[in-house]
Amino acid sequence: DKSGIPAKNSVSANIGLVLAGAARDAVAAALAQAGYEVHIAANISRVRSLLARDYVDAWIFDARADDVLDLLLTTGCFLLPADNIQDAIDGSAFSPWVEGLMSQLETALSVSAREVSTGRAGRWSEVRGVWLLAGSAGATGAIQAFLNAFRQPPPVAFIYAQHLDPAQQHQLQSFTVQNKQFSLSVAGSVQTLAPARLVMISPRYTVALNEFGQLTTTRQEWSGQHTPDINELLVILSAAKLPGVGVIIFSGMGNDGAASLRIFEAAGGRVWAQAPTSAVCPAMPQAALDTGLVQRYVTDWAGPNA
Repeated sequence: DKSGIPAKNSVSANIGLVLAGAARDAVAAALAQAGYEVHIAANISRVRSLLARDYVDAWIFDARADDVLDLLLTTGCFLLPADNIQDAIDGSAFSPWVEGLMSQLETALSVSAREVSTGRAGRWSEVRGVWLLAGSAGATGAIQAFLNAFRQPPPVAFIYAQHLDPAQQHQLQSFTVQNKQFSLSVAGSVQTLAPARLVMISPRYTVALNEFGQLTTTRQEWSGQHTPDINELLVILSAAKLPGVGVIIFSGMGNDGAASLRIFEAAGGRVWAQAPTSAVCPAMPQAALDTGLVQRYVTDWAGPNA
């Protein structure tokens, strides 16, 4: 092959690696040890060569390389930007950094494989609505009940924003629903929204959304009082020009979300809330109701079929 690109391996995932120096060598070694096919792209020309062959399943790249990101955003592949690249001399920090990248990659590819097996991959064109499920204290059970109440997989993509301390992001991994019609994932790098998929927003970093359903986790922290900040997220959703957007404000203390509902509603968003009488902490849904913009709520939370 004159291009220098070997035939695509049909068994293991093919990983494009756009890093330099010791970080590249260490990550390449870890990938090879884990059974991945590694394809190092030392320059932008090599990246283009791999893209032209539709060759790579996932990419790991330097988060500071904006030119690489611009190219990769068009691929639909899983993208894992490597940030906070550690100095190899400091082994106490370098090894955990490599292990963290590997863990993120393995989790993402596992989710992707499940989606392919259930026919959920690459289905943005089937999405008829994007709804934000927003909550704080006491919201988890109500959101689980909401999702479990669906009798058929909806043509709707869901985004889940639950107030957490950034150091407690791992708690999102424990969120589950009994309704197997849904796939769940924690937002990271670039993902494409899909029907009956729930993407859980990081309490550490903000996200960007575009009209093609791509949700990108940035490296900017939430600027508001809460993490994630629902007011900020509603503004992001309002600007994204997504189909059939909506929000449901669930149980929680405080009034996060209420300040941005007018912007969201003016952009065509639908506004629902959990009835305060059924909420463990009624303050957040009550604050939404007090705006006069809530279009629907229920007294006994029983999900979308109520």
